[in-house]
Amino acid sequence: MSELVVFKANELVISRYDLTEHETKLILFSVAKLNPTIETPDEAQRTVIFSCSEYAQVMNLSYENAWGRLNSATSDLFKRSVELIYPSGDVAKRVFNWAEYAEFNRKNQTVTLIFSKYIVPFLFHLKKFIKYNLEHVKSFENKYSMRVYEWLLKEMSQRKTNNANIEISLKEFKFMLMLENNYPEFKFLNTRVLKPITKDLNTYSNMQLDIEKRGRPVDALIFQVKLDKQIDLVTELAKNSSNKNSDQLSFSITPEAHLHEGLRKTLRDALTAKIQLTSFESKFLHDMQSKHDLNGSFSWLTSKQRTTLEKILAKYGHI
Repeated sequence: MSELVVFKANELVISRYDLTEHETKLILFSVAKLNPTIETPDEAQRTVIFSCSEYAQVMNLSYENAWGRLNSATSDLFKRSVELIYPSGDVAKRVFNWAEYAEFNRKNQTVTLIFSKYIVPFLFHLKKFIKYNLEHVKSFENKYSMRVYEWLLKEMSQRKTNNANIEISLKEFKFMLMLENNYPEFKFLNTRVLKPITKDLNTYSNMQLDIEKRGRPVDALIFQVKLDKQIDLVTELAKNSSNKNSDQLSFSITPEAHLHEGLRKTLRDALTAKIQLTSFESKFLHDMQSKHDLNGSFSWLTSKQRTTLEKILAKYGHI
């Protein structure tokens, strides 16, 4: 499975934008290559450089197909905007582009994409966000499937459940997908949007979905969703470390502020290549940072999680 993980602020998840299938996959692939823990990224840190061959491999495309899709999707991306609507407050709406610069290198066969500075708050140093593995969504065939997948993931994350019935008015749903002027008859929306979305999520993702309609005429949709439980990184790390003598060491309880500072320093050192985390350690530490940002503390830590975290931080001299 691909180790590329997508992080997005909840506010961006429910924003209004209209991307094609190929533009969506380009954005997701690029977002997954960013480091979301950076607080104030400079231009270099919001720049993504990747080869056509890497993109082709991750997306299961031929090299020729990948290059053609990247070429057209990157150019068309500059015609698309993100629209944030604010129901209250002084600011009614904010509109900005995804990226500010793109480059194709013919010699190296690479693509460079620089994300817009205005999208930084929604991709970096996140407080309320969703995250998912690119593997779960890269094969979607309908351009609306990704929007609905992310929206459902946000709703379930906020409810802290893997199984839910999520209701939304038909008007709100169409507004979110920028379809308010399309499909006045429900049967066409059902055939061209809802059924393809259901097929994509049930076939390719880690979600099982059934969509029910309500009202005559239809005025609401009920999304019956079941999400596969994600792999527990702590459990995997424990298995990975079970044969190491270092597991026999004992660690005292570290004050929460000291623990979080050690976590930040370790991730920062990894980012600047001062240390090299194992793939497993990197996943675990980013997961701990994400949960801390979401909850504002380490109050949710289990004893196993705390012990594992302290061991990794001690290994790199940060507690």
